[in-house]
This record gives sequence, structure tokens and C-alpha cells, in this order.
Amino acid sequence: MTHPERIRIAQELHDGIAQDLVALSYSLDLLLSQPETPDVTRIEIRNLIFKVSKMIESVRSEIFDLRSKAKQSHNQSLQLLLEDLQSKIDLKVTIEECGLNNRVEDELLAISRELLRNTVKHSGAGGIEISIRKSENGCTYSYQDDGNGFTTFDSSGFGILGIQERCAAIGGELSVNSSENGTNYKISMHS
Repeated sequence: MTHPERIRIAQELHDGIAQDLVALSYSLDLLLSQPETPDVTRIEIRNLIFKVSKMIESVRSEIFDLRSKAKQSHNQSLQLLLEDLQSKIDLKVTIEECGLNNRVEDELLAISRELLRNTVKHSGAGGIEISIRKSENGCTYSYQDDGNGFTTFDSSGFGILGIQERCAAIGGELSVNSSENGTNYKISMHS
């Protein structure tokens, strides 16, 4: 997809679906504030507001993805995401030429973005190092944060499921190691 096509789709999403969802959210808020709304209905309206808020967040994320993929490097795109998330995490990106095709590069960027969102939201990390390097059999992607880690790896979360699906799509093998000193995600891709 070309840069102008990405921008056009991002604008259409913003002016269409995103605005409609925001309007729906306001309408639900108005219903919730009506004194005659029964308590049982209020509970359901709150659930709907939560779902609509998640949809708005998802659409905004897609809009951002479309705009940031417009001829930017891996590092530039992630720096923009950090700004959007209002995070001061120190980010270091090292990419060696591995002969990856555009599809693999796009998938790795999407994985980096999802991991970055998770790190900002959950880990308390101050620094992240991302590298893509040549290996004996192909290429290795590494994402290391210095956050608080986790004791059990929950592969059922939608973010992690998406990362696993993206790894499978590019023929990569994902491994995860975590401790109180941080978390490392490693993807091995064979050429």
C-alpha cells in the first residue's frame, strides 16, 4: 500500500468510524445520566460504554499505524508511538541488513508496536532495546525491556496471541524469558 493510500484510509477512518463511535459514546453517556434509567439498564449501558471505548482505542491505534507506516523507519515509528503514549521510556533500536522482505519488516514493526504498548502499560520499564541481527541460519529479532517482568507467561492475551500469529505468519519462532530484571522476547527466523 502506498503512502497516499495509507493517509487516505487513515483520514476516512478518523472522519467516519472514529467520529461515529465517539458520538455513540456520548449518546450512551446521556442515557446513563438520565434519572429515570433503571439500574439494570445502567449496568448494561456501562458495559456498552466500556466496549465502545475499547473500539475507539482500537480504531485510533489503526489510524496511528497507517500514518506511522508512511515511509518511516522502525525507530521513527516507535518513537512516534512513545510520544503518542506520552511515555519517557528510553528506546534503542539496532537493525542490521538481513535481507528481510517488506512483509516481514511490517510484521516485525507491528510486533514491536504491540510489545511497546504492553511495556508502557504494564512493566514500569525505563528502557527498551530492540535489535534485528543476522544469525547463522537467518535473522534474530530481540525485544528487551528492564521492567518488573512477570512470573507466568499468559499466552491467551489478545496482544500476545496477535504476536504469536504474526510470528507464525513469517515463519518465526518466539521465545519469552522474564524475571524481576525485565523481559526478553526473541524471534528466530530462518532463511
